[in-house]
Amino acid sequence: MNLKDLITRVRQYTRDTTGSLFTQEDIIAFINEGIDRTRRYKHFKDMTHLDNLSDEPKYLPSEYHHLLALYGASRCFTQDEQHAIAQQFMNEYEYKTQEVELLINDGDLEIEGYDKESKEFD
Repeated sequence: MNLKDLITRVRQYTRDTTGSLFTQEDIIAFINEGIDRTRRYKHFKDMTHLDNLSDEPKYLPSEYHHLLALYGASRCFTQDEQHAIAQQFMNEYEYKTQEVELLINDGDLEIEGYDKESKEFD
């Protein structure tokens, strides 16, 4: 998913398909905040922010790009003071990012650009 797709996914999660509730700038900021949070896992420490609509998350396997939309939706709901829903989305984000880390550590998921032997990025 590129940034444009992630924005669309956040809008779907928040039922803001018309874009009347949350600005695109806020959603992009929340997605990039999600990248910052994902960087706490060693395999994703070199992820960069998404600035252009065609940018895709580095290192995060494509089947897990939606995690950034989960994080973004959580922050949108927090901003809208819907804390219970925000917590549900954050819990899903946290659970799935931990799952990804376990899969990587167990050798069941490979990160492009990560050398398992030296435990360093290219």
